[in-house]
Amino acid sequence: MPDKEYLPYKAINVFIDQDYLESVLRNILTGIDNLPKEDQIEFAKFFRKYVTILGFRNPARAPVPLQVNAYATAFEGKDEVVPFTLSVWTRLHEDLAQKAQNWLESEGWKYLALERKYEESGGFIAEWPKKLTFDKLVKNFKKANPDVEFERNDLILMVLWVSGQLPKEQSDI
Repeated sequence: MPDKEYLPYKAINVFIDQDYLESVLRNILTGIDNLPKEDQIEFAKFFRKYVTILGFRNPARAPVPLQVNAYATAFEGKDEVVPFTLSVWTRLHEDLAQKAQNWLESEGWKYLALERKYEESGGFIAEWPKKLTFDKLVKNFKKANPDVEFERNDLILMVLWVSGQLPKEQSDI
């Protein structure tokens, strides 16, 4: 990647409303069994390392609502949790991820990736096309992909993640 201004990964929390974040994390926790065994094992190690739930040595044994709350706390506070989490979420929504990546490529976006690893000096690029609002982004994607069904918030999060870029002026997905 070129020399750009980077925002920490957890800066994405400015764009994610709490209820939506919890639904994404719940989706991961309930859908992880649909991924290959190696991914499940990697997720279990990650979850145990970064998520702490009082009264549980293994946070995966806690009730799902407690897992979601503790996971949200880790996502919001620990920069290294964001790239792993969103990479897993992308794998669970592979079809939308692929369509978003193909559309972004056709629109001339650079530095696209479905998965990203945590790097201390890395993060989101603080660069966003001028005058591109989330509403306009959704409208343009829908126009280019009329047969694709998607949730507005999922598409916006996917575009933010796949592009690796965050706008400076907008908030809340």
